[in-house]
Amino acid sequence: MVAEVAHLLARDAAPERIRALIRATISEIETAFATIDNLQARTRLALTLSLLERSPQEPSLRYSRVTAALRAEMNKLDVDDRHYWISTFYTLLMSTSSRREKATYFTPPAIVRHLISQAEKADLDLTTARVVDPAAGGAAFVSSLAGRMTELGCVAGDIKTRISGIEIDPHLALLGEALVKDRLGSQRSKRRLIRTGDSLTVSEVAKYDGVFVNPPYGRILGLGNEIPVEWRDFCAPGHVNRYALFIDLAFRMAKPGGLVATVTPSSFISGPLFDKLRENIRMRADVLRIDVLERKDVFHDVQQDACVSIFRIKGNSRLATKSFAPKVGRIDRNWKFAEDGVVTTNDAALTAPWILPGADIGFEDCLGRLKDYGVTPKAGSFVWNRETARLQRGKKVGKAFPLFWGTNIKPGKACLPRSKDDGGTDFVVYEKENSGIIRKPSVLLQRTTNSRQPRRLVAAAVPRKVLKKHKGFVCENHTIALVPDGRANLSLLVRLLNTDAVDKRFRRVGGTSSVSIAALRNLPLPSPKHLRSAIKKTNDFETAVELAYSMTQSPASGRRAA
Repeated sequence: MVAEVAHLLARDAAPERIRALIRATISEIETAFATIDNLQARTRLALTLSLLERSPQEPSLRYSRVTAALRAEMNKLDVDDRHYWISTFYTLLMSTSSRREKATYFTPPAIVRHLISQAEKADLDLTTARVVDPAAGGAAFVSSLAGRMTELGCVAGDIKTRISGIEIDPHLALLGEALVKDRLGSQRSKRRLIRTGDSLTVSEVAKYDGVFVNPPYGRILGLGNEIPVEWRDFCAPGHVNRYALFIDLAFRMAKPGGLVATVTPSSFISGPLFDKLRENIRMRADVLRIDVLERKDVFHDVQQDACVSIFRIKGNSRLATKSFAPKVGRIDRNWKFAEDGVVTTNDAALTAPWILPGADIGFEDCLGRLKDYGVTPKAGSFVWNRETARLQRGKKVGKAFPLFWGTNIKPGKACLPRSKDDGGTDFVVYEKENSGIIRKPSVLLQRTTNSRQPRRLVAAAVPRKVLKKHKGFVCENHTIALVPDGRANLSLLVRLLNTDAVDKRFRRVGGTSSVSIAALRNLPLPSPKHLRSAIKKTNDFETAVELAYSMTQSPASGRRAA
């Protein structure tokens, strides 16, 4: 028992030791070779391959010497963890800007193992299946699938005919190839398992029993509202995300009845800009399960809301099935997995947001909405780097109005205009009346939050004294203003929006770190009447909000309605 505990403690401590050694090794490389930004790709690859015991090329003594301590520590790890850290080391030899531009981040072994296991439970037979990863990177999926096939008794020669990957970066493709062959114990095979190319141009259709992919994320910029015809079925105008393109590709590459397993941001689940993607997915596949990753540091040095999903490709029919109840699980910060319920949707439309399960009282049946509080959401319109001529830093001249930045909004505090560096107040000049000028006391929300922030909704009220002094104000585009239509209790609304009770419900419909106006409008809220009634019954505001939610129900739920 003592030995088992010691082993577990050593395993938990291993990542920190590896990280410390990687930092030390990179410091030595910068001393011996060049700054990371100036490191040539072939040198980066050679240094990384020197971490393998059976390298496809004999590493120079110079490379082996500088990575010796790290190699010795990595050799203590199991093959999945060792390959993950070798791939991660390769990315850390890239500049931060290059790493982010190319979206070079690798899937942690726990996630790879989980997706393979869930795919097998969904009847993917890895003793016969042909599988591919169209964004192979460091071959985490291809290598681990080869390992699982070996466990099932498959021989290396057979495995090599059934697994493959595609990677656009030629040096990364060579690294992935080396890792797969290290797994299979063969470095001299002439057949390339990870081929170099742009996956989005491949013509392979309905060829694979399983497609596993952790695609690059992020929008493709500069398209305007015009997007290629073939993307219009699953992308919103002006908003093409790379991972949507790879989901479409994976669906095309899988056979009818085949499985697609993905690691993606969770934005497509309910994000307002992904309604076409949701519709497209439901037309083409059965959504088997979505497992939410509760830890935010899934990828090295990236904070991202992420999930893993498994889809089964339909046959020739693209008719969406009426039943829609994919299983949902959660993977916690310690990589422990637990079932959590099913996905629901409160709208028959195929574009409708998918709602994750939760124990929140008064959600699906709650009738209260933001409009019941007498306000209308309005997106901040001022984009400072496009209208620099209008921006006055720290001093008002002529017809100018104070500018509110997202950083001015802090929960529980009056929202006052201050510059980003807190060096005074910034102003925006408008010689004529403009729709961007707000002339009423309002509630402001941060339009974009990050995963490190404890709340997705961050709200604060602009006090009347700002309007009295300046006759109006302007909001930059990372804010949303809730502007009164008539009489509105803004102080009550601010308190409500800043509660954990509302925040956790918003996360079930918000979908992304960006707070959308559509999600705000559709957010179930307790009615003002029931909230005021609940406040009279308890001194704790959080408890009052939960109580108010339980009151604000539709008649179909068997409870009182607003």
